[in-house]
Amino acid sequence: MSTALSRMTALTLLPLCAALAGSVQAQTLPRSYEASPDVYHVISQNEQFKIILATWKAGHRDAPHSHPAGALYFVDDCSLRAHAPDGSSRVLYTKSGSGTVQAAIPGHVIENVGSRDCRVVMFEPS
Repeated sequence: MSTALSRMTALTLLPLCAALAGSVQAQTLPRSYEASPDVYHVISQNEQFKIILATWKAGHRDAPHSHPAGALYFVDDCSLRAHAPDGSSRVLYTKSGSGTVQAAIPGHVIENVGSRDCRVVMFEPS
C-alpha cells in the first residue's frame, strides 16, 4: 500500500474510530436512577416498565447517565440545561402538564438552571 493511500485510509478511519469509541463509552454510562439516586427515584416497576420520579433542586446538576427510549410527563414548569458528552449544551423549557416520547439517550447530564425545584415523571422499560 502506498504511503499516500495509508495516510488517506488512516485519516478516513480515525473519525470513525473516535465516534465508535464515544458510542461505546456512552453505552457504558449507568441508568439515571443508578447514577443519581438523589434525583431519580423508582416509584413503581414490574418486569416490563419502571416509573421514575426525577426531582432536581434549583441549581442542582445530576451525574452523567443514559436513558433507554421512553416517555416523560412534566409535573412542573422547568428550565433545564442538558449537557452532552461532547461539551455542548442546550436549555430546555418544559411546561407543566405536557409530555413527550423520546428515543434512547446514550449519555448526558441535566442541570436545573431555574429558581425552583423541577419534577419529571419518566416511563422507561425495565
